[in-house]
Amino acid sequence: MFIKSCKEELNCILTNKINMLVLFILPVIFVLMLGFELSGGVIGNIPIAVVNYDNSSFSRQLVDVFDKNETFDVAYYAENEVELEDLIRNGKAGAGLIIPRNFYNDIAALKSPTVLMVYDGSSMSVTSAAKSKATEILLTYKAGAAINHLTARLNLSYREAYNICQAFQLNTRMLYNPAKSFDYFLSPVLIAGYIQAAIALVAAVSVNHEIYREPAGKRLGYTSGKIMFYTLCGSLSFILCIAMQVLIFRLPFKGSILSALILILMISFAASSFSVLISAVIKNRMVALVGGAVIFIPNSAMAGTTWPVISMPSGYQSFAAYMPFAHYANNIRKIYLQGLSTHQIMGDACYMLIFSMTVLILTELVMAVAAEEIDDKELS
Repeated sequence: MFIKSCKEELNCILTNKINMLVLFILPVIFVLMLGFELSGGVIGNIPIAVVNYDNSSFSRQLVDVFDKNETFDVAYYAENEVELEDLIRNGKAGAGLIIPRNFYNDIAALKSPTVLMVYDGSSMSVTSAAKSKATEILLTYKAGAAINHLTARLNLSYREAYNICQAFQLNTRMLYNPAKSFDYFLSPVLIAGYIQAAIALVAAVSVNHEIYREPAGKRLGYTSGKIMFYTLCGSLSFILCIAMQVLIFRLPFKGSILSALILILMISFAASSFSVLISAVIKNRMVALVGGAVIFIPNSAMAGTTWPVISMPSGYQSFAAYMPFAHYANNIRKIYLQGLSTHQIMGDACYMLIFSMTVLILTELVMAVAAEEIDDKELS
């Protein structure tokens, strides 16, 4: 029955072009789209608007520093704060810089004037990149201005003034993703989320409920065959997409192929087994399809791959720990970027295996209960 079930699904996927499209063609298209979309890796050329009330040589030099930085593009010069806010509201500018009146003179008089940066909170990724770089530019410029005043007023050497302004040195080092590439961070898990959902969309309508009438051994072979078939199909789709990401779009892959294969097989097994359970429980194919989509499509976000689990409510953190995708996504990202070894992923791989076997047993129990109900109806 196991082999017959596998052949049944193979024939279905060969004759039903939609299944082939969902499992293999669309993931490839998604990899290509994602690869080109995130090819820049980092956010740059953020258009900013400037209100320069001072218009001194010093303030114009500050604006020029922003314009020459690869993160920013000084695209607009606004007359006032209202015009600047309109530019941000209309999506023309991602941030704004406001330089106050008498900026240079107040610095010379040691009045410590305030430069205001304005950010678009509706676009957090752009805001994060802009805020980080703007802070770096302004702190550097602030230190330079202080050094100039100390050397002029106190007749200090540049080194003495520098050491006063910089009481201590701060160096940072970015491990594993020094380029701060969003491509490296997002691509491995986004494509995994899609393939998991694709498995669900196909496998959630795979069970023929007439199998309930068969003996327990045949039912187990039937469901096992379907789960194994979609596990292999999902794994092939994963392997194809990862190969494209690494070979075509040059994503780093520092870990072992064996570690990736183990995780791929386990997440495909988990997604396939749970989808077949959905198909066994819900007889209406359309409802089963919707159920699979509702459970699996938001799963990648719920598992903490974009918003960290540690920042979620404590109760939800416990719930997320049971999601197989949480045990896959963070590990595959670390295989790409950190070179995570095989023994380091075995705990999560074992969890996904236990999850899948438990779901398989639960599926058989569901079918057994349904078979008893059918027998009772026929006897009555």
